[in-house]
Amino acid sequence: MNRTENNGWEEYALAGQKRALELNNRGPMRFDQDGFLQKDILDAYFRTGFYVFTGVISEDEVAELKEEFDRVLDNAPVSYDNPKDSRGRRVLFDGYYSISKNESPNSSDSPRNAVGLVSHPLMMMDSALRVYGHPQILRMVASVNGHDFVPFHEAVFHKAGGVGPPTPWHQDGRTHWSDEGKSLEQPDGSGKTHGFNLSVSWSQGTPENCLWVVPGSHRQWLLANEGEFPPITERLPNAVPMVLGPGDCGMVNRSSLHGSYPNQSPGTRITMVIGFHKRNSAIGSKTTNVHAFKRPGEIKDITYTKDYVLHRARMIPIAIDARRQYYPHEVPYDYQGSYLGQGVWNEQVRSEISEPGNEYWQRDITL
Repeated sequence: MNRTENNGWEEYALAGQKRALELNNRGPMRFDQDGFLQKDILDAYFRTGFYVFTGVISEDEVAELKEEFDRVLDNAPVSYDNPKDSRGRRVLFDGYYSISKNESPNSSDSPRNAVGLVSHPLMMMDSALRVYGHPQILRMVASVNGHDFVPFHEAVFHKAGGVGPPTPWHQDGRTHWSDEGKSLEQPDGSGKTHGFNLSVSWSQGTPENCLWVVPGSHRQWLLANEGEFPPITERLPNAVPMVLGPGDCGMVNRSSLHGSYPNQSPGTRITMVIGFHKRNSAIGSKTTNVHAFKRPGEIKDITYTKDYVLHRARMIPIAIDARRQYYPHEVPYDYQGSYLGQGVWNEQVRSEISEPGNEYWQRDITL
C-alpha cells in the first residue's frame, strides 16, 4: 500500500483514532477491593474484544527490555541458512528468528531490520521472563480467565521502520465456535474461550506501525460457512488502531479480527506478545497447534492432556520467582493454579526450560 499514491491514509488513520477513543476501553489498570479488574474495564473488554492498559511497565523496566532485545537483534542470523550474525559470531538462538521477505534493499537494514519475529523470548531474555511474572499483569489475567489460568505462547514482534511488512486480517481462534460460527464465549466472558494476546510495548506506536482491531468482531468467526478474511489491502471502515506507548499493554481477544498495515513510517514497533487461556478451555480440547515450534510455519494435531497443560503452566511460577528475586521489595503475585515441576528460578531451571528437545515452548497451547 503506497502512502504517496493514496493520500486518503491520513484521513483514514485520524478517523480510526477518533473511533478508538470513543470506545472507552483505554486507561490504567484499576482493581477492586478483591483484587479483580474494575467491572467497567471488564465490560469494555467483553464488549469490544480488546483493551489498552496504559503505564503498566515502568520506564526503567522498559529500558531493560530494550537493551536486552537490542542484543538479541544484533545477534540475528545473516540468513536462514547461515548460523552467523553480521559480525561473524555464532547465533545463540539460531532457528528462533523469523526473517521478513520484505527485506530492505539498503544493506544497512540487513539482517537486523529484516527480523520480523523472535519466538519464545522467555528462555533468551531475563527481562522478558520478569515481565511474564508482573503482578499487575497476572492479576488482570486472573480477572479474565480465573485464578487457575494457564499459558499460551510468547514472541516479540519487530516491525522495523520503513520496511515492516503487513500482517493480514485474521482471527486466531479455531476451536471454540458453534457450527454456525458463533462464539462459544458469552457476552460476559463466560464459556469456552480462545484466550487473549497481550502486547507489552517498549516502543511508541503509531497508526502506521500498530495493530488494528475491529471492535466486536470476536462474536462471529469469519471463516465459518466457507467465509474468508478480507485482504490487508482493504481499509476496513470500522477498524481502529491499538496505539501503544512504551510501557502500555494491549489485550486482544484471540477471536477478534485484527491485522496491521505495512509500516512505511520511520518508527519501529516492538511488542512482546504473551498470552493466557482458561484452564477449562485448554484441557481436553482437540485442535491444530501452530505455536509449539521454534518459529511459525509448522502444525500438528493435538488433544491437550492435563499433564501437557500443567507442565506448561510451570512457567508462570518460574517467572514470578525470577521477578521476586530481582524486585525483592515488590509484592509478588500469588498464583493459585496447578502446575507440574518446581516453580523456582535458578541456573538449573534455566537449563531445564531450554533443554534441546524438551524446551518449555514444546507445550505451547494454541486454541
